[in-house]
Amino acid sequence: MKNSRVILVIGLLILQAGIYYTISAKEFIPDIGPWSRFPSVVNDWNGVADAPIDEKVLAELKPDDYLNRDYVSGKGRMLNLFVGYFNSRRNGRAPHSPEWCLPGAGWNTVSTRVVSIDTGSGKSLPANEYIVEKGEQRQLVVYWYHQGERVLSSEVMAQFYAMPDMILHGRTDTSLVRIIAPVAGNQIEAARDLAFDFARDVFPLIQKQIK
Repeated sequence: MKNSRVILVIGLLILQAGIYYTISAKEFIPDIGPWSRFPSVVNDWNGVADAPIDEKVLAELKPDDYLNRDYVSGKGRMLNLFVGYFNSRRNGRAPHSPEWCLPGAGWNTVSTRVVSIDTGSGKSLPANEYIVEKGEQRQLVVYWYHQGERVLSSEVMAQFYAMPDMILHGRTDTSLVRIIAPVAGNQIEAARDLAFDFARDVFPLIQKQIK
């Protein structure tokens, strides 16, 4: 299943690359400001550290900008927010799914599913929940793809919508938003509540940054 998805994504990238270089539409590169200035206070959450990404990893991801920040809740629980931002797809760059990257870093898949997070505004946030483990460590990962005002859980659909977005709106920028919450013992539900609560709080700020 995963191999077929990889082949499909690669095929879409090749097709898009050919179309991008043949259409004459002028691309609009939005000026969204540096992610380092993203709010360090998110409701009850406070940013405590911005961590640089390893140069080798950064060379593989090739984002135009990124945010990799730990946040702590008022109750002392910590999680990590990563946003990898790409201002254009026309050069062949796009986000890498955590389900491709984390296994390469030694994490084993426990479970994966698509979820819908209630944002409290009448709209739901489509996302992926991905639980991984390495030795005695376990993490709950929540991630989605954010393209302008469009939010998607599917990497394939994010690739699919890139072309109409280019034709209709003149932009192909995209980003991967990833939240990682550590799982203490077998307390998966507590980690899930933590990650979902943070996603609910941070989502409107990400929308404001990318619009």
